Amino acid sequence: MKKIALASVLTAAAIGVQAQTYGEIGYTSTTFKENVDDFTIKASPSAIRAIVGYELHPNLAVEGMAAIGMGGASIKVYDVSIPGIKLKIDNAVGVYLKPKMKLNDAVEVFGRLGYASVKGTLSATGVASESGTENSFSYGAGLSYAIDLKTSLNVDYMQYLSKDGAKVNGFTLGVGYKF
Repeated sequence: MKKIALASVLTAAAIGVQAQTYGEIGYTSTTFKENVDDFTIKASPSAIRAIVGYELHPNLAVEGMAAIGMGGASIKVYDVSIPGIKLKIDNAVGVYLKPKMKLNDAVEVFGRLGYASVKGTLSATGVASESGTENSFSYGAGLSYAIDLKTSLNVDYMQYLSKDGAKVNGFTLGVGYKF
């Protein structure tokens, strides 16, 4: 029994030594798309996204994500902008598992699997706005390039929401820092 306890403590200590906290901040260009009857509604609002992560293992991390919208984007129906109607991402939050693999000393590929909640507001000039929140499974993949031991450039593509015919996807370019 003492050997099992000692092995558990040593394993936990080894994981703790390897574990590392990091943060990322980036610009996210999103695409909202919803199929309603015989037509498709689209908009491309942007956001600033922040991620805080903790490496559990060299090939696995857990992350928390938060994003804030940067303004409204015009609604398009049949790829034609509808004047005065805008969609804004108010905020988005999520939690993810991040499997990852180093390709060499500088390049790492990763995936993200988790759950996200996205709140948005639809507004029309001269008319009251309406907000709504949706939650769903979220996933994506990306690439990280280490500039030095602590700083990296990151790019990823995520599906933040897919529910009831509505989808929110996003492409993010950001910078990361290991603490």
